[in-house]
Amino acid sequence: MRKNNKPPKQKKKRGRPRKGEVRIKEPTRLERQQSMGTKEMLEELPKVCDVGTKRNSKGYKKSWIGYKLHIDAADGHIPISCVLTSASLHDSQAALPLAELTSQRVTNLYDLMDSAYDSPIIKQHSRSLEHVPIIDINPRGNKKRK
Repeated sequence: MRKNNKPPKQKKKRGRPRKGEVRIKEPTRLERQQSMGTKEMLEELPKVCDVGTKRNSKGYKKSWIGYKLHIDAADGHIPISCVLTSASLHDSQAALPLAELTSQRVTNLYDLMDSAYDSPIIKQHSRSLEHVPIIDINPRGNKKRK
């Protein structure tokens, strides 16, 4: 399966906008997913084979080629929902579709996630499903949040 050839994007101007210039910010995938159904969310996620990269705890880059399997599991490591995506997709972008799939299959009260999922959009979506979000804080360089 090859990547679809997308039309070329317009080049964005770099730097600070001129006085009176208004730049429209393109919504992120999480912001777009807020107004989608489960099927549309799953269709929008990339599913082609590509390269994923992340830094390990010692600061070295670790790369892999292939896919990534996102699993939503219950107590006792019982898988409830799974989504297969490109290796380069950030884990948080599969959170909303996984939560929707899981809520259709079982009744759960809590959503337990690590600091990669620390986003107001994910927390708000969890509350809209009448779940309690338990998500580690990601300080993102802010010493007060740490």
